[in-house]
Amino acid sequence: MTFSIVIPTYNGAEFVEQALQSALSQTRAADEIIVSDDNSTDKTLTICQKYAERIKIYANPKGPSGFVNGWNNAISKATGDFISILHQDDIMQPDFLKEIEMALNIYPDVKHLFVPCNYIDGTGKSLQEPDYCTGEIKKYNGREYVKAYQTIGHPHIHRCPGVVTHRDIFKICPYRKEAGHIADDDFFYRVGQYTDVVGILKPLASYRLHQKSETGHLSNNLLIQRLASDYIYQLSHFSGNKNFDNSALKYFQRNAMHFAFNEFFMGIKYAEIRTQEKGKNDLAILKHKFNITLPLKIKVFFFLEKTLGRTILSQICNSIKF
Repeated sequence: MTFSIVIPTYNGAEFVEQALQSALSQTRAADEIIVSDDNSTDKTLTICQKYAERIKIYANPKGPSGFVNGWNNAISKATGDFISILHQDDIMQPDFLKEIEMALNIYPDVKHLFVPCNYIDGTGKSLQEPDYCTGEIKKYNGREYVKAYQTIGHPHIHRCPGVVTHRDIFKICPYRKEAGHIADDDFFYRVGQYTDVVGILKPLASYRLHQKSETGHLSNNLLIQRLASDYIYQLSHFSGNKNFDNSALKYFQRNAMHFAFNEFFMGIKYAEIRTQEKGKNDLAILKHKFNITLPLKIKVFFFLEKTLGRTILSQICNSIKF
């Protein structure tokens, strides 16, 4: 079996060298390491060129194309049997590929594997360690994997660094741009329809939290709006996944309701009419399209908006914390 590590990059000069060094330091060497750049305007490619004899570098002069397209472009360049995406700001532990290969020797038919990750800050300091790492190698069917992803960890049993997928899976289950900010979650929810999944419950990757990340650079209001739309998208495609059950449905409903209400609330609080109207529209979609009963708290806010008006309600909202 062969392994490709692909690193999609876009203006990642601050951390990309650490990501590259972690990929190059594997005790079971990767068969290829690919940097797929989305037309960076900083020194990302200059840094990567330092390692040109040991890695392959591709550049998209028409970029930036967006982070999901960046992932898919990077995957398309890989030639290995198994492909692992390493974000430009994340890190693999030295034994990552060694442990993956050992697990595949035990479960040779599995085509998607993961390890948990710890969370680090911009300096590499550990912020959060997974508290469920037993060291075991555990096999999940598709439904078990969805449940584990939604219920274990903070917030998930794993993130994108530390995931390995057979190249054949991407032909039938690519990352979907339409899934928005949670396109990685969306992929993990769907992949179990095509293969069993193996988790190596050791923290063999690090996920970096910092202000320049895809999540960190967004304002709180914009992130809330995106997530409201993304969870509504999951509800819209719920019936297409045979591994979703009632608990998964409640998970998506709960998150869609949470972010849609926060849109509405934040729009009123900060007098952002577009945000308020989007929140109200998203809540109406949840009520009428998906037959979700709105909780009393939301009904009260609708009533107060109608009776008091935006200005007075904004003043009230600025004195309330949720």
